Amino acid sequence: MADESQPLDAPRRQPSVAYQTPRLEAADVPLCRAEAAFFVAHGFLVKRGLVGEAAIDSALERIWAHLLDRVPQAGGRRLRPDQPATWMDPRWAATPPMPKAGPHTGRLRTEHRDATVKLHDLGGADFLLRLVPNNPALRAVATALLGDLRPSRRARGVYAVFPRAAPPSGDPAQTLAPHTDQVCQQLNLCVYLDDVPPRGGGFTIYPGSHCAMFETHRWHANWSPLPGYKEAVERVAATTRPLELVGAKGDAVFWHGRAVHSAGIHAGRNIRWAVFADFTQDRPVLSDDEHRAVGQYEWFKDAKLFRDDAPAAASGEAAGAARMWRGWRLGGHDLTECGRTQRHRSMPAEAGAPTAPCASSAGASTGTSSPARR
Repeated sequence: MADESQPLDAPRRQPSVAYQTPRLEAADVPLCRAEAAFFVAHGFLVKRGLVGEAAIDSALERIWAHLLDRVPQAGGRRLRPDQPATWMDPRWAATPPMPKAGPHTGRLRTEHRDATVKLHDLGGADFLLRLVPNNPALRAVATALLGDLRPSRRARGVYAVFPRAAPPSGDPAQTLAPHTDQVCQQLNLCVYLDDVPPRGGGFTIYPGSHCAMFETHRWHANWSPLPGYKEAVERVAATTRPLELVGAKGDAVFWHGRAVHSAGIHAGRNIRWAVFADFTQDRPVLSDDEHRAVGQYEWFKDAKLFRDDAPAAASGEAAGAARMWRGWRLGGHDLTECGRTQRHRSMPAEAGAPTAPCASSAGASTGTSSPARR
């Protein structure tokens, strides 16, 4: 099953702007109050240099070897890790049919299409688990934000975006594909395996969109879109300037699972290497067969539907209350005074301000659970 919505009508999309997040961290804590407040308001947080360069370089050697072994090339050309000229406009053999049965139903183990390669089959490799979802520094941030985590058994994989000699013509904004992900979405992660300059394919997010999109679901974290969900994505894309997150090798982007996001515009000369992963709270989840029964089987994601999920809006609860933060730890910080229109001073004015229920009464509390399988 695809994890991306259909692209929106081209005239409605806002163009992205390159953005480097401010340095908010404090020494000796995985998540300081300023970082927690930024995440609550804007739906994402970039932590710089959490993954060491030596570990990344070692991992990239194995990733390159895997790609060259598993991704069939065409046209007599061959990629060479040490020759950037060979990276331009790669040509792949025909993509095999999508699996319709078995453990990899709905998603190929390795996808290669146009300039993008997705190595889902590497998601369960021990070295990649150590590098990203089980990396103590990354896991400490995720735990500080979300609370006790389910054990990480895989990442989504390595996503590589290759350079093209002639990027798509026309308005670059129309190459964005704003969407949110399916199954259970609480906290997601993108780690850059190399420097990502402006227009280098940086992960692109619509700041504050987690607030609006939370309101379009029946359940707190499980995929459960209400009527009007697609229209809500369209409104976000039409009214919010997306931020293309530039960064360095080892930077980590954490984003709220309801936030609208997109692959970034890549007009550079290097490969955009990134690892994507998911974190959810340590709660009982549905089995694989139960996921298949409700059309939410996505084997390449670690996130699974909660067996019992809280309703997004509890009975009698007023709209705009910070119910989206029920059960989140948020570093243990009291964020009750963070007004819903607060925006960090570094945020471009055209990016828009966060809207309800992002801000009022944000803090770690618990809500009433109800069965949620759909």
